[in-house]
Amino acid sequence: MSSVFMKKRNRRVYVLTRVALVAGLITSFKLGAHHLGWEFVSINPLFSALVGSTIFLLSFLLNGVLSDYKESEKLPGEIASCLRLLAQATNTLMVNTTKEKAYGPLTAVGDLSQAVLNWVKSDSSTEKLLWVFDHTHDQFVPIYLLLGDSPLKARISTELAALLRTIHRIDVIRKTDFVTMVYWLANLATTLLCGGLIFSKGYPLVELILLLFVISFLLVFVLHLISDIDNPFGFSDLSSAEDVDLDVLEYTNQHIHELVNSYTILTHPDPDESRV
Repeated sequence: MSSVFMKKRNRRVYVLTRVALVAGLITSFKLGAHHLGWEFVSINPLFSALVGSTIFLLSFLLNGVLSDYKESEKLPGEIASCLRLLAQATNTLMVNTTKEKAYGPLTAVGDLSQAVLNWVKSDSSTEKLLWVFDHTHDQFVPIYLLLGDSPLKARISTELAALLRTIHRIDVIRKTDFVTMVYWLANLATTLLCGGLIFSKGYPLVELILLLFVISFLLVFVLHLISDIDNPFGFSDLSSAEDVDLDVLEYTNQHIHELVNSYTILTHPDPDESRV
């Protein structure tokens, strides 16, 4: 069983445990309200309208974030494609230049690949990643002068531009919530609904407690799920269990570093081996 699968499973168990604890806390409020005699809300058709409006708001939010999540699933693949094509283009530079001149851009692509992977996993800042990106671009500038009007130059420029656009897109996704006002309404409706059940009367206590636990568990779970899916790159958040898959970035980064290592052996051989 892979460590990534274990990590996702542990996070999901952690989320379910937190949601169950919140639902249990809300249920304990019901017990307190019952013993204190604070049950004054009658369940009537207006209460059913509140249930329907809450479900509608949650459905609207879930549908919106799911469509954005499906788009976000494509971004690691787009980044991996840009990085791999950059590495292949740099490898092709051997035909137009020399191994020594291609070594600098290739190692820069390797550093950029690792920096992107660390950034997506939230292990480094956006500013640091953009600095590595600028450094990689600077490594290609002398090559541009040698290539002239070669199609390889246009190919490298296109992939760098596409990579930068995808980086900015992920950064915006992380920092932007899906329709914040609807979030507020959904949270308010959930609070009113659970509060109404806490202070409700007219039904046996055991039935109300069971009903309140199930409804509060489902509502809190859906609210957390919406918040989690809204940021599919929340790898640094322990409560984020539904993030995009990074396998394609992982093995692309590994492939690029293997290529860099092979170039290192070709251009910088071990001095001890050269004397044998």
